[in-house]
Amino acid sequence: MGIYLNPGNDLFYSTVTYSEIYVDKTMLISFTNKCLFGENKEICVSRPRRFGKSMAENMLTAYYSRGCDSRDMFLSLKISQTPDWEKHLNKYDVIHFDVQWCMEPAGGPENLVDFITQNTLQELRSLYSAELPENITSLPEALSLINDATQKRFVIIIDEWDVLIRDASAD
Repeated sequence: MGIYLNPGNDLFYSTVTYSEIYVDKTMLISFTNKCLFGENKEICVSRPRRFGKSMAENMLTAYYSRGCDSRDMFLSLKISQTPDWEKHLNKYDVIHFDVQWCMEPAGGPENLVDFITQNTLQELRSLYSAELPENITSLPEALSLINDATQKRFVIIIDEWDVLIRDASAD
């Protein structure tokens, strides 16, 4: 498990286990599964602040990430009542990052994309060293090379991307 690549299921586990106000939204997974390999596979969840977007992203990370075993965690939730709920469970490499938490170590918004790219490439190289040459500096190219070599697909989850929009509007 890395920081960005397959970060595991700890955040969603904490929500399900310790939150007194958790509302089961796992049927969002069923919708996402229908879109996963279709023409409309890019999904943007846009809601007001404090509306559960981060919780939903942590849920999707826990569900899709092959870096953890989440079967028992989802067994008591609504998604487990669907016939094919295990088809995509923990089957993909997930890249999940929170733009807000990357901003400070990146040194500001002007360095953010480079920071995320470099750190994600470093984690990808540790898992896919044979498929990913050192001279590759483009994240899309790296993901494409890995996919071509392994036929493994990636799920990319971005949280707090609106921080970039707010920061750009401050100029």
